[in-house]
Amino acid sequence: MLKDNAELMVLLAKFAQSYPGSPEGISHQKAYREQRKQGKRVFEGISAATSSGQDIAPAAATRFLPELLPQLLFDGSWEQDRKQSSWIRINPGIDTGISGAKGESKGEGKGEDIKEWLKKSGWNERRNWRQIAGAILGFLHQCNEDPSQLPGACAWLLQLPYFQKCPAGMLVPILNALQPDRFLLLNHKSLSAINYFTNKNYSSELADYPPANASGQIFMSALAVAIQEFTAEALAEWELFELFCHWLVSIEKYNLVRELPDERELPDEGERRSYWQTYPGENAKDWEDIRQQNPNYSLTDLAAETGFEEATLARWVRGIERKKQAILYGPPGTGKTFLAERLARHLIGGGEGFWELVQFHPGYAYEDFIQGIRPATRPDGKLDYPLVPGRFLEFCAKARFALTDEKPDEKRPSLCVLIIDEINRANLSSVFGELFYLLEYRDKEIALAGGSDSFSIPGNVRIIGTMNTADKSIALVDNALRRRFAFLELSPNYDILRRYHAREQTGFAVEGLIAALQAVNRGISDRNYELGISFFLVPDLTEQIEDIWRMEIEPYLEEYFFGSYDRFKEFRWDRVGKSILP
Repeated sequence: MLKDNAELMVLLAKFAQSYPGSPEGISHQKAYREQRKQGKRVFEGISAATSSGQDIAPAAATRFLPELLPQLLFDGSWEQDRKQSSWIRINPGIDTGISGAKGESKGEGKGEDIKEWLKKSGWNERRNWRQIAGAILGFLHQCNEDPSQLPGACAWLLQLPYFQKCPAGMLVPILNALQPDRFLLLNHKSLSAINYFTNKNYSSELADYPPANASGQIFMSALAVAIQEFTAEALAEWELFELFCHWLVSIEKYNLVRELPDERELPDEGERRSYWQTYPGENAKDWEDIRQQNPNYSLTDLAAETGFEEATLARWVRGIERKKQAILYGPPGTGKTFLAERLARHLIGGGEGFWELVQFHPGYAYEDFIQGIRPATRPDGKLDYPLVPGRFLEFCAKARFALTDEKPDEKRPSLCVLIIDEINRANLSSVFGELFYLLEYRDKEIALAGGSDSFSIPGNVRIIGTMNTADKSIALVDNALRRRFAFLELSPNYDILRRYHAREQTGFAVEGLIAALQAVNRGISDRNYELGISFFLVPDLTEQIEDIWRMEIEPYLEEYFFGSYDRFKEFRWDRVGKSILP
């Protein structure tokens, strides 16, 4: 196959004559062999410790990883762990650019993206080490015992919360140390060569490792046959493969850039290390243009879209900033969820944060929101019971990730907003657990149930809940919840209805509808159950008003006036329709 590739045959001839027997080539081979021996000893030692019942979390979570990682995972308080941490000395497998970046960073930018990924995925929090270590060890044992299980083992690992979008360089070096002929060391050099000469486009993520390894095996075997024309020096196929790829990229500095299938634009030759670079660093001159920043969404924009007065919205935003969590409460149809989403857009505007929404319900539990044990099937069919973070812990992990790139002169961090819709439908004392303490003392930490390590809410997190008072009156809200949230009341605002139809030029005469709504709400005589106006914020209301009233308003009123049918009849469409549509 490769003998027909004249370009490669010329390179092989030059490589064979200049590098394998050179002092630098011999030194490189010696270093790789030594680190593989050390890696195998580490694996055997940790496996033995596991068999004897020892807690291997700190060792497995660090010593299996390339040398770059301890510097990124730990601060000075973990000095002892750092001294005992990794076994890699040449750092052959780790890629600092997560999303498809295959170049090794050098200089001040080293490790930027991998550091962000580690924090986002929860690897820098010691309380997660036990779950991470168990998953790593299970993955390694499965692959080492049966290399054909590699695709399934990777798929299993990637569905776990701590390993999503995991770079292959995080775990492949230890596999390579165990069986170098079955698990190729695919760093940016070898991956570049495979992609170039086999016309592939594998990324550096673990999800791509199984097919990339398979292609690399074919390339490696063909390489070993082709090089026999130029040298009789005996090298293992995998040693030849690694040595050639290292020489090609680092010594020969051969240009392995080719046009990608999706025809992405490449930077100028002088500005790139390889064509995959999309992360911060000394060579990523256009990183500021690549970074995604949320569009500004001012109070004026917010007022125009929601119909609320700008002064009212400003007061609510101040309340959210002061307490860092607020609840929008009111009867049905007052636009609570719509307003919460727009407030979130305003808060994250101009920054690099994000907002998410979770809806509570009676079945929602602590295990869903904070953390809990979740059974997971291993590739060998056995069950694991890892402690899995819930929605809030996952959200906070991502929020910390948004903080990693902050500039010291920024007035406020990139805010991240979690909207909890229908917050009062769940048993909050049960769902929140230790969160009640952290909501009141935002600068504190507390140990969570199920683990001894502490947790704190990132300073850039804001929480906005919505509460339908028809489901549960605010008077029944736990005092502990009241003290921790700012409560922002929404009641039927008929001016919003007027402004909407005037702005949209719908031609609908709203005064008859407003009079009917006011009459209904006087009949209800309880502000927790009043009818809001959001039912009627549609551009073709003239055509839809009867259907809306019969199918949405009447069922609600029938339930409210249950047992008082005469009162209900007063507000049926047959009675009020003529006053709404004269």
